[in-house]
Amino acid sequence: MIQFNASHPGKRNIGKTQFIREVASTGGTTVSNVYSVIQDATITIKDTHLKIHYELSAMAAFEKRSKIHKIPNNSKFEESKEFIFLVEQEIKSNRLSSIDETINHLRIHQPDRIKNMVTGSTKTFYNYVHQGKTSIRPLDLPRMVRRKTKKNWKSYIPTRQKGTSITERPEYIKDREEFGHWEGDLVTGPRDGQNGAYLTLIERKTRFYYMIPISTKSSKQVYMQINKLHKFYGDSFKDIFKSITFDNGSEFSRWKDIEQKPKSEEKRTTVYFGRPYHSCDRTSNENCNGLIRYFIAKGTDINTIDKETTIDINNKINQKKRKILGYLSSEELFLNELAKLNVTDNTIFYKI
Repeated sequence: MIQFNASHPGKRNIGKTQFIREVASTGGTTVSNVYSVIQDATITIKDTHLKIHYELSAMAAFEKRSKIHKIPNNSKFEESKEFIFLVEQEIKSNRLSSIDETINHLRIHQPDRIKNMVTGSTKTFYNYVHQGKTSIRPLDLPRMVRRKTKKNWKSYIPTRQKGTSITERPEYIKDREEFGHWEGDLVTGPRDGQNGAYLTLIERKTRFYYMIPISTKSSKQVYMQINKLHKFYGDSFKDIFKSITFDNGSEFSRWKDIEQKPKSEEKRTTVYFGRPYHSCDRTSNENCNGLIRYFIAKGTDINTIDKETTIDINNKINQKKRKILGYLSSEELFLNELAKLNVTDNTIFYKI
């Protein structure tokens, strides 16, 4: 077109640069991309006199650019449709399960289920999700990777320290090697403290989690629920609940009563308290408390949640496959630890 305009009198020659701008605008692309296409399409040929000429070849541009911008190959996706469908169903059955946990649990612990299937990696499956090729949407995934900035903790020295500080807790508890050490907290609804709450407890080694409803946010209610757990597990309580680390809320002010066996001076557990403004002292507990919010919105009166819903949520959390546990569920590991203590009858409190 440029050559035509230049060689025909009366035709307006707009110039190469202006022409390429108009081509880019018409084609919905950038000027630099048009120059790039021209460069890729330029080939050298020799005429019969061996004189070199430059021409443009669409095929040459296509071959060069296809090496850089590969045409998507959906053959892998088509071949692995059975595997993709299985992963989708597993994730939908427990909305807390991540893609990575689901795929690796199948590979490591249930290889027979995918024996004759063409499988895919976690990264590949995530790509399919973002491309809209699966029935799982990014919104359906439990947690996307979130970057957290370093937190500057407040320096605060309580005028009256409750009980034994976490700084005095033995180092071996921190290592999570010994079973029977728990973290505790309350998950509340409205902040008035009169509309029910969940007493949440998580075992540090197995990450087994209890969310026990209490009618009011009070130290009496917390103490009564600990007593119910003691009654449920009987003499094994002291081996299952060797220690509990709470935050500094007033609802745990009866820590001395919690430590002692009712109507006896015999000690049944040891209570520790985390440092003020340091939720990192109970990271496992805080993490599972956040999972509740996938089912129950903040501000909801816990007293309005029926028992079946609470048990269903608690089940889903404990049956979630966890990477940190070798893609096993905390329920499996918790039951294994109870078996070592010869506890086989009363195993899970909320399933009675």
